Amino acid sequence: MKHQLAKSVALSLLSPVIVGSLLGLYYGLTVNGDVTTIFLQLLMTAIANAHIVGLTMAAFVVPGYLLMFKYAKVNYSGVLTLGLLGGAIFSFLLSATTGEIFLINSVMSAFAAGLFLFGLRKSSKK
Repeated sequence: MKHQLAKSVALSLLSPVIVGSLLGLYYGLTVNGDVTTIFLQLLMTAIANAHIVGLTMAAFVVPGYLLMFKYAKVNYSGVLTLGLLGGAIFSFLLSATTGEIFLINSVMSAFAAGLFLFGLRKSSKK
């Protein structure tokens, strides 16, 4: 069980890279300017805010999942909500109180919770 959790948490930490890459590609292709510069700026900004994802996983998602698992009431939408809520709280406290960065950090944390669940499901089917 601990090994599955560790692998799933490691998979969830890819969230900043994936979100940063997607946003970088989108804005790089739609905004006038150097595509590579815009892509790299957004990717580095997402990676620089990866601490929000790590704190959310440590304080909200994994303890919430373990509590749900203990009582045999694992609810995927509940875990995703914990990721979104944790991302919003930690983003507000540590990074940005409003604006695009706040929204992106929250979505990035919810996506990390989804990757966490995906990793757990994938490892349990083996």
